[in-house]
Amino acid sequence: MISISGIKDCFPKAQSVIDRFHVSQLMREAMDAVRREEQGAKTSRNRRSGKKLLMIPEGRMDERQQEKVRALSKQYPKTGRAFRMVQALDQVYKCNDVFEAESVFDKLYSWLQRSRLEPMKRVARTLRQYKKEILAYYFQRLTNAVAEGINSIIQAGKRKARGFGTFQGFSTMIYLACARLKFAPVPLFP
Repeated sequence: MISISGIKDCFPKAQSVIDRFHVSQLMREAMDAVRREEQGAKTSRNRRSGKKLLMIPEGRMDERQQEKVRALSKQYPKTGRAFRMVQALDQVYKCNDVFEAESVFDKLYSWLQRSRLEPMKRVARTLRQYKKEILAYYFQRLTNAVAEGINSIIQAGKRKARGFGTFQGFSTMIYLACARLKFAPVPLFP
């Protein structure tokens, strides 16, 4: 993975964009740290299912799941607050332009900073540090999702090419995987 400083060294005029997935992942990890801290080190089966439940975006939850989240939030108020903060991040990405997004981003940052939840405060500092790169999404509406997808295909090809001892075999496997060629079956004996 290329670091942000590496990008600045190699492509000094490029505008970096930190995509939604990575920001969301950072928020979810902080929420999970709050959950572990509040619920204690011992994790029962119920608490693990709470972790899975909290990873579902609120808009995709059915009524039963929403009720479970409300019950979990009552039992563990810090976890519930952290969950609402993670859900508030979606409002940043629902904005139509950078000015609206910046306003919503600043409100989220303020909430995280005042939250008295140390993992969420750490996220707030990180978000503030990379605010420009996060909001750069609104200028081009481009992310590295395509590159991540291609990299995933290449990594799968790399695993498939283990039997090949040369770079040529590896590169051939990458071309075959990325090109999505469809081969017609050829009978062995006509």
